[in-house]
Amino acid sequence: MTTNLATESISATTNTQVQCKPTTLVAIDPGTTKLGLAAFEGKRLTDYAVKTIPRKPLVRNRLLLLEEVLERYLNEKRPAEIALERTNFSSSTQNGLLVLAYYKILAIARRRRIRVSEYSPITVRKAVCGNGHATKQDVMKILISRFPELRVFSGSTRRYQALHFYNMFDAIAVGLTHIKRSRQYADRS
Repeated sequence: MTTNLATESISATTNTQVQCKPTTLVAIDPGTTKLGLAAFEGKRLTDYAVKTIPRKPLVRNRLLLLEEVLERYLNEKRPAEIALERTNFSSSTQNGLLVLAYYKILAIARRRRIRVSEYSPITVRKAVCGNGHATKQDVMKILISRFPELRVFSGSTRRYQALHFYNMFDAIAVGLTHIKRSRQYADRS
């Protein structure tokens, strides 16, 4: 009997086959109204989404909704790691909410004991496009060339729809950055 050691192993005590699941990574592009999410198993993109957080008058309620959405996604994917785009800390009110959302994501990961790797937007663009000052459109084109199934999300002529899906593309780019960086680190060891 031939077995593929990369995907399964045989238990010596029970002689049953057990599937070895590749490491699941969830990549997150944090936001106050839109949360970009992507899931990877090994190098394979398995899921991508944009979750909308309804605007509530109280910041506390928005953060609770963010937590609920993220907890549901993490329960479904059961990641071993999270790759997170680091926010741009500034003093505007919208960015203040973004910072709170960012720290809420870190708190959820800490509570679940999930390792988090953070990447700045410039690092992500450089890893994906080779240029740290590439535009979101450039990142989207590169990702579509790698994952042709994403083309359906790029043809929007309405600006609000394009902005909506940029969150998803950013999350996928963060995940690819993490995978690339992890592989480079492993090659050095």
